[in-house]
Amino acid sequence: MKVTAYLNKWMLTLYGLKPEDWGYRQKAIAEISRATGLSPNSIKGWGKNFDTDSTYVLKLLDYADMANELALFVNKYNNLLPKIDVIDTIDAVDNNPEHEE
Repeated sequence: MKVTAYLNKWMLTLYGLKPEDWGYRQKAIAEISRATGLSPNSIKGWGKNFDTDSTYVLKLLDYADMANELALFVNKYNNLLPKIDVIDTIDAVDNNPEHEE
């Protein structure tokens, strides 16, 4: 996912900022840094439009996009999801006689 596509999709949703808003660029740099693990200084070097063709950065933004989508889904439908106690689920599998290793 291109950097500008990621920012166009998530900056308004996550931070309520549009490209013309004051502080957008600084927050965009922080968001790209959060999503990729790169230092803000490295990202500043990409220029005004955050141009990079680095394959791993584009792939990391794909993953960040999916994680953001999942977080939105979970937050939106959290009350509809079944309550599952992971520890009880693991105990049930371990104590099941049909579950032999």
